[in-house]
Amino acid sequence: MTFYAEKFVVFMLVFIRTLSMFVAAPLYGNQGVPAQMKIWAGGAIAFALFPLVAAHSGTVPTDLGSLIVLALQEVIVGSAIGYTMNVLFYAVNFAGEILGIEMGLSISSLVDPQSGVTTPVVGQFQSIVAIFIFLILNGHLFLIEALQLSYEAVPVAGLKLTGSAVNLFVHISGSVFVAAVKIGAPVIVSIFLTDVLLGIIARMVPQINVFFLGMPLTIGIGIVLLIASLPFFVVVFEKLVGSFEAQTLELVRMM
Repeated sequence: MTFYAEKFVVFMLVFIRTLSMFVAAPLYGNQGVPAQMKIWAGGAIAFALFPLVAAHSGTVPTDLGSLIVLALQEVIVGSAIGYTMNVLFYAVNFAGEILGIEMGLSISSLVDPQSGVTTPVVGQFQSIVAIFIFLILNGHLFLIEALQLSYEAVPVAGLKLTGSAVNLFVHISGSVFVAAVKIGAPVIVSIFLTDVLLGIIARMVPQINVFFLGMPLTIGIGIVLLIASLPFFVVVFEKLVGSFEAQTLELVRMM
């Protein structure tokens, strides 16, 4: 009876790590995905991973206090895997916020189904494009692969947070600003130069109403450049996906 109780505990711990990753990860953690579907999908992945994990798991305590600690450890590992990849989408939304303000479209906002928060339409557009690129690059499959590889580095009841892991986690969280600037750089720089040009025109030809001319001009240039810079966005986002995948695996190894 003790043997089956330990195996059931191991399965539940695998399920907790999987479900935590699903909740924190991009696409899987989308607000539009029903909670029941996340639970069933997490259970299916946990059932597939269970034989591999159970074969290498040692003796697992079954007392309540130890189980609570182990469950929290699994939540930390699963959430870390999902969150580190979701930071990339936070950067996309942040870049959209910046572009929306620069283009004067910040007042026109929609609810982003990925994050569940209100974002400008520019950020919504970039978020949808980023999701398609992420799917094309098999990012959703990488998350499951990272979950499977995490049991080689961090087995059940084997979490040991180190200073290096914490520092890397903080570095990944802070990189959202750098990634946002890389994603929105072409449009941000172009709109800045447009504002400088309008300032020069206002000084040279005071008769021109720059405020009346500047708003439609900024929006028009921003939309044209946003469309024209899509190939650049695809290249940058693809490189960022590869970088964040490498950092995710490195973080798992450090735990």
